[in-house]
Amino acid sequence: MIVNSQMSKNNEVYLVDSKNISEIQDALERVLYVPDICLKPYIIREIIAYIASKFSIRDYQIKVYIAYKGSNVCGYASTEIHPGYTSRNRKSATLGWLHANSFKTCKMLIDACESFARRNNMKLIRGNLNFPKELGGMGIQEFGFEERMLYGVPFNDPSSKITEYLQKLGYRRDAEYVCMEVTHNEWRMGKKLDKNIKIRYLTPEDLVRRDEEIISLIGNAFIGVLPDSSGGNKYYDVMELFASVPQSHNLPLYDPRETSDQPEFIEAWESCNLKKINSFVHIAFTRDTDEVVGIIFCLPDKYQILLDEPITRVNVDTVLVKKGYGRKGIFSSLNNIGQLTGNAYGVTYYEGTGIWMVNEDAVRTILPHGRINRRFFVWQKRLKKSS
Repeated sequence: MIVNSQMSKNNEVYLVDSKNISEIQDALERVLYVPDICLKPYIIREIIAYIASKFSIRDYQIKVYIAYKGSNVCGYASTEIHPGYTSRNRKSATLGWLHANSFKTCKMLIDACESFARRNNMKLIRGNLNFPKELGGMGIQEFGFEERMLYGVPFNDPSSKITEYLQKLGYRRDAEYVCMEVTHNEWRMGKKLDKNIKIRYLTPEDLVRRDEEIISLIGNAFIGVLPDSSGGNKYYDVMELFASVPQSHNLPLYDPRETSDQPEFIEAWESCNLKKINSFVHIAFTRDTDEVVGIIFCLPDKYQILLDEPITRVNVDTVLVKKGYGRKGIFSSLNNIGQLTGNAYGVTYYEGTGIWMVNEDAVRTILPHGRINRRFFVWQKRLKKSS
């Protein structure tokens, strides 16, 4: 997009279609809202690394639009055609990291993003999808702004009028997601684990050795390891996150066997070396075939790692029970032992994230054990052909 120099001189709003990494970084530094200002440099660094990686791929369809008024940045948006992203099995353009200080600015940004989508034969555009999504998440927050930032959960300025602007521009709320703080330490059904199911903890090396089995299991339910992930395999990214955990965290503060007399839990703890396991991944196996049939991935709060704080918070990111193994107490048992094991390593806060409110089974299972503390909506628009 060509900058109109006369508009610049007249102090009118104009757009730049930028591929200049320094310019993009400068724009983000000026307009990106981050609730914890100490984390802003890291978050910008991650966004820039992602954009630079996509710019380096020939023919990858991505745009970054920056709105200026004179020399001041007044808006920002990124849009792309992510090859792995679909909505209900339909390909869609995505809109992310949207910031605009006025309706006029927002309209200019959205018009540019929609034109880009049409040029790529997209009939749908959705946002916010903030890539890299494991950092920026999905949806625009509308509730829970007082909550502390948690890695993998979206964030945006509570004073922003973006949702109001999107509605005026023909967008509608399409998908509602919530986060839930787990407030119940013990779930009743967790005391009724099927006799053919055992729980076991694996070492980091074991998780890599059994990668194909675990990836296959999760891949049958999700596109990738993370719910609503955008194609590709995130398993090894998660393994890298685990590897970044300080060694001091891997030493339990006390013996969890002293906290429960449930035989299945005692068996799980006694079957492993508690100083060598990955204490964030809780797995259920069949006793006869040793097949993985249930799993909970808890992601350590990377923000605490970056701030050099002890890890006390986790994102309960992926929960899965294999088809045919429901109603065997697996989910509740993994939750119960997961909290007890996490507590032994100093974890005191558990938040289930990215819970899709249309998923009635998940909502019915989880909500009685906690409170909804954040709410997000993904907005979308069906695109008409250019006139």
